[in-house]
Amino acid sequence: MSTPSTLWDALDLDAAAPPVVALVGGGGKTTALFRLGREARALGRSAVLTGTTRFTQQSHLGDAIRVIACGAPDVAPDLSAVIADGATALVHAGREPKARWAPIATEVADAIATMPGLGLLAIEADGSKMLPFKAPTEHEPVIPSATTHVVAVVGLRALDEPLEAGRVHRPERIRAIVRNEERASAEVIARVMTDASGGRKHVGKRDFTVLVNQADLDPERALALGEAIRAAGAPRVVVAALREDDPIRAVLAT
Repeated sequence: MSTPSTLWDALDLDAAAPPVVALVGGGGKTTALFRLGREARALGRSAVLTGTTRFTQQSHLGDAIRVIACGAPDVAPDLSAVIADGATALVHAGREPKARWAPIATEVADAIATMPGLGLLAIEADGSKMLPFKAPTEHEPVIPSATTHVVAVVGLRALDEPLEAGRVHRPERIRAIVRNEERASAEVIARVMTDASGGRKHVGKRDFTVLVNQADLDPERALALGEAIRAAGAPRVVVAALREDDPIRAVLAT
């Protein structure tokens, strides 16, 4: 079987109509969010990009993305027009310092998911302070009820890093899962990304993928990490370099 050329196909998003994708973890969520938006547009689908946690603005949104403030479940009329046009919208609940967008409520996300003509709803549902690996705390991740796909992201930069603040996010939560480990070995990352208190938290019966990003740094190590995660029980692992034109390096699945 050939390797898919798009993140859309690698995640099997055609399995839902529309796909509602929650991105969790660290190491490339925002990049994945905007890539999915571009891929939806290439497919002729409308797309809504948003976050149920604070997420980062992109400096090059351009005219292809309409930015809409939407703070209540009765979603903005402008959003209906964008979806009807088959276009892409970035939806937020206000601007925040440090070039951040304020998150929308899960009720707003669930309302957007029911809008006629929607081709994709992609949600940044977790925070990581731009670090490549994390485990969630009590209130994380923030996954709306309408979510069909959960994608847990980890960056290759985390591999073999110390489990310390500034190197990984919420190291105390990681250590609570793996206990007595000091570094983010492939085995540690695999255990956390597939644990119900880690990357698989709040997933339930939804489609679940672990996305190993930053494969361009060392393709062989990225593939080995993906294989360790797959062996730990992830039903699908995508190995990718999301900033490249052809991002997908491997899809490991049954």
